[in-house]
Amino acid sequence: MKRMTTRNWQEELTWLVDAYRAVLPIKELLSRIQTQYADGQVWTTLEFQDAVIDVVVHDAIVQKYAPPRSYTYRFLKQYTDAIERVMAELSDALVAELMEFVAVGRMTDRSAVDSEEMHHVTYRVPRQVARTETDITVTCRVASVFNEVGLKIWEAGWFLAEYIFAHPEQFEDRTVLELGAGVGFTGIALAKCVRTKKLILSDYAPRVMLNLRYNVEINAADLYLSPVDIDTVDWETWDPQHDSVESQPDILLAGDCVYDVAVFPYLVRVLQVFLGSETEQDGSQPRRVGIFAATIRNQATFQTFLDTLKQYRIEYEDITVESTKKMSDTPLFPYENREQFRLCKLYRSIQASSQ
Repeated sequence: MKRMTTRNWQEELTWLVDAYRAVLPIKELLSRIQTQYADGQVWTTLEFQDAVIDVVVHDAIVQKYAPPRSYTYRFLKQYTDAIERVMAELSDALVAELMEFVAVGRMTDRSAVDSEEMHHVTYRVPRQVARTETDITVTCRVASVFNEVGLKIWEAGWFLAEYIFAHPEQFEDRTVLELGAGVGFTGIALAKCVRTKKLILSDYAPRVMLNLRYNVEINAADLYLSPVDIDTVDWETWDPQHDSVESQPDILLAGDCVYDVAVFPYLVRVLQVFLGSETEQDGSQPRRVGIFAATIRNQATFQTFLDTLKQYRIEYEDITVESTKKMSDTPLFPYENREQFRLCKLYRSIQASSQ
């Protein structure tokens, strides 16, 4: 018989649903559960245990786009162990859910736990931040073991999405090309909250492209505000002049593409061909611009990028401080701090355009 609930657990546990969908560290989830619901040890009650199963583990998005089975198993096992340590009664629903994961797939076998190559993560953006009528969610299939750079979400991509949420007017009615889109998180977030003229998400490796297309398709059920295309872009040969007029971008977007000195010549080449036809514009259209977000892992590497831009007469404008003023005080996504990022706009220098 289902217990009568006296609290709105659906609303109270929104934070836990968000954390679970995003596959955040289990230790953090359990610590907050035990701290937030410490009075009267609410976190050990049968009602609360049932709510965790009904609201979190059986969440509709989680059921459709699941985290790794190993993650669910560890969450249930560690939560059960914590309850048993304080000698509280276990809910039948919690025990049944745990036993299913023990019996199906032998999740206690380490080889089974480590065998999952891909899983889903979902992030919710409140409507007040996305400036939409309802909250938006972005779901991406990512690699469980990050041996392919294009199959994970990079932190600068999260930061770039926050910039978009805070400055939607910069993208409205523009044609946007995202370089190195990877799993597509930033571009999908853009498509869900801003009406661009057209949005093109690009990458190169075949496996990455297949996954990118999958992620665009599974998010399409929520309806994009922008038309979204997928394109393979080779940084060594791409030329926007070969595209149809309506597909020629006027904004080049990139998150965490500035990390490897070896690819700088190709990245700058893309910027050159994108910005190089600046003189052909009659001034009636907004100036073409690259908007790049980078994680500063090595200052020398980033300085090399800046030096390369200067060498090829590409104007760099650091907009990090200015841009964060319009963002929420606390990060929306699970990165540690904003000081690690640089956000910039890139233009063809006026001097270069006039030559």
